[in-house]
Amino acid sequence: MKLKVALDWTPNVIHAGMYLAQIDNLWGGSDLEVEYISVEIDNYQKKTTQRLAEGEVHIALSPSEHLLDFRLLQKEQHPIKAIATVMQQETSAFVTLPDSGITRPAQLDGKTYGGYKTQLEKELLTNLIQQDGGQGDIDLVTPPRLEVFEAFLQQQFDTAWVFVPWEGVIAERRGKKLNAFHLHDYQIPYGYSPILMVREDVLEAEKESFQAFLTAVGKGYQQAANNPEETAQKLVENVNHPNFEDIDFITQAMQVIAPSFLNEQQQWGTMKPERWSAYVQWLSDHKLLNRYDNSPLSAEQITTRSLYTNKLLND
Repeated sequence: MKLKVALDWTPNVIHAGMYLAQIDNLWGGSDLEVEYISVEIDNYQKKTTQRLAEGEVHIALSPSEHLLDFRLLQKEQHPIKAIATVMQQETSAFVTLPDSGITRPAQLDGKTYGGYKTQLEKELLTNLIQQDGGQGDIDLVTPPRLEVFEAFLQQQFDTAWVFVPWEGVIAERRGKKLNAFHLHDYQIPYGYSPILMVREDVLEAEKESFQAFLTAVGKGYQQAANNPEETAQKLVENVNHPNFEDIDFITQAMQVIAPSFLNEQQQWGTMKPERWSAYVQWLSDHKLLNRYDNSPLSAEQITTRSLYTNKLLND
């Protein structure tokens, strides 16, 4: 089977295990052929979950809120389910430049956020500011998604939401070590990001192919976690993309991200019910769960276990 996998961003170290599966041919005896599709295909005009829902791809990477959007909020869409998480630890953060004078979230009141036109980003930032004692008064601007970080570095706005092991390392190598505000440090239980998602109807039909994919990719992430420097070398030598041209940068980024791939039991991909439940409850408490017709949902109306499965990892 040829699997099409929509990446959540341009190719980077978050995808290391998937690329290693391809580079080292970890598919084993399966007949899998895998194609990774970058958001660059249309300059990120269409979200990966949309491509999944419309049947363009078999697997999509995206944050948890995108799954909730398409599973709960979209009318007449095929149900989408998470089958693995790429990372166990939260590695995203809202950031400010080191010379901005903004060293804590409360100081973002009255400032400008450069966003991605995506679910919950402003709500999460507003709550982050409020948790630090501010009002949550933030203005939103939306550059093209793939241009957000460069616009932030050029001081076109005051804060952005980034993956620290990628954009954080880019900034540091340019002499700008970012001030990073992680949601978990302010009692905000963010979900898994990114997660691998499939349509439930396709999952039933292609279960063995998805299992073979996850088995191979899991081996890739084990290698990436245990040997970040060797992984960096393989990525630079084998992935034909401008993001993987600088071995020193990729090595540093791999060293930063490697501890986030595996859980305490040294497993890749597994998701915990309590983390999903805490995230959904937080959204419910803040009235951020609504159906497609804007009617409210409570956490009690959502069967959290229906949102994800670990079975393809464990069978």
